[in-house]
Amino acid sequence: MSQSISSINTLLVDIKTVNNSLLIKLQQAGFNTTLHLGHENEYTVKSLINRTDTLAIHFLTITANREQFMQRTGYAERKEIESILQKLYISLKETQNNLYFINQRRPEICEGQTLSYISEADEITQLPLANSIEYIDMLKPYCRMLELVIAQERIHALSAVLETLLHKDQESKKLHQEEDVDLTDEQNNALELSHYLVKQAL
Repeated sequence: MSQSISSINTLLVDIKTVNNSLLIKLQQAGFNTTLHLGHENEYTVKSLINRTDTLAIHFLTITANREQFMQRTGYAERKEIESILQKLYISLKETQNNLYFINQRRPEICEGQTLSYISEADEITQLPLANSIEYIDMLKPYCRMLELVIAQERIHALSAVLETLLHKDQESKKLHQEEDVDLTDEQNNALELSHYLVKQAL
């Protein structure tokens, strides 16, 4: 078993576990999760948390097929993914820890500033969750590669189904000696689905 993949999977599970409760904890602490953040305000707090969850699911899906993940990535790439995931996890975990402090001490929340509150030192402090945008951006090229792999797997699986269906159709033609036999509803549905998946993969 690859050590890098084991570490990646552990981090993904940890990220998903911490991330699952963040939205509710932020709202309970009084943070406005509809405020925007990012270089171009591309996220709300809520959509950032949802994006993190989606990212973890994508990676867990592809790493489930260890052999293909090993073939599609080099050792240096896997260590880079592991390093970025570690930083992402730390930003989520530190946010969780800060929220525990906030719930205990009840500092003033800065309503107009995303994920910000007044610290004990009377300074405006932003939760580490804001830093996770940087790590998600760093993982996006790997996400696109993994999404392509998943799409290719679906196309290959569908091609096998289509081949079986068309083979049955050819056998039927031979048995009944019919030259112009229309595709069955099942075969038409399979063809329509294949066209859809090919478009999604492109």
